[in-house]
Amino acid sequence: MKSIFTYSILAVATISLSNCTTTSNIRHDSHRVTARSGERTSVLQNVHLNGDCKFIDYPRVDIVEQPKHGRIEIVHQPVIADSGGKKMKCDKVKANGVAVYYISQPGYVGSDRFILRTPEESGRIEEGVANVNVVK
Repeated sequence: MKSIFTYSILAVATISLSNCTTTSNIRHDSHRVTARSGERTSVLQNVHLNGDCKFIDYPRVDIVEQPKHGRIEIVHQPVIADSGGKKMKCDKVKANGVAVYYISQPGYVGSDRFILRTPEESGRIEEGVANVNVVK
């Protein structure tokens, strides 16, 4: 049976891991994002690949909390697999996946926040809180 690899990158732009805790079946991560006012900023890419680095399906991403000063776009598009430095077989493979973008309201400068949730193959859930610093 082929093993399934799930690759996620949180931080295409300027996201940095600042806090990680696990409660029950939900793993909580906190990330900082810097976005330009009114511009589309990539905040997450996720792919599901099999052991041969082939597309399985589009990973699910749920918006738990919408941003107050912007919006989230979830797009099916080609993304680059990245295991976050674990040097796995499918790193750097381009495959169909999910990309998540944040866009602030035009002219808005200040703080924003949103929460995304993605199920993992192990049955756990990863929940990420993104604290956004919107600049000119």
